[in-house]
Amino acid sequence: MPNKMINTLQVQAVAGRSDELGKQLQKIVETLRELPGCESYMVDRCPDDNNRWTVSAHWQSEAAMQSHFNSPQVQGFIDLIDCQLANAVDFNSFPIR
Repeated sequence: MPNKMINTLQVQAVAGRSDELGKQLQKIVETLRELPGCESYMVDRCPDDNNRWTVSAHWQSEAAMQSHFNSPQVQGFIDLIDCQLANAVDFNSFPIR
């Protein structure tokens, strides 16, 4: 049986643009939720830092998660830096045991 997986993304907003960043994150996530093998994709604002957002996804398998990394929609996270909504993006992934 394949391992279920989680991937997370920590995003730090450019000062004064956090609300706009949150809206863009929601738009990206709405498209990614439709990918095969995705069980959930969520966006949460850090309660202790209004400029920090966490995006997390649960996957049916590592293969499904890896396939999603190659989708064009994932580039949207990187584009957040280019359009100066975010100044840091940190990706992580790990199996659910």
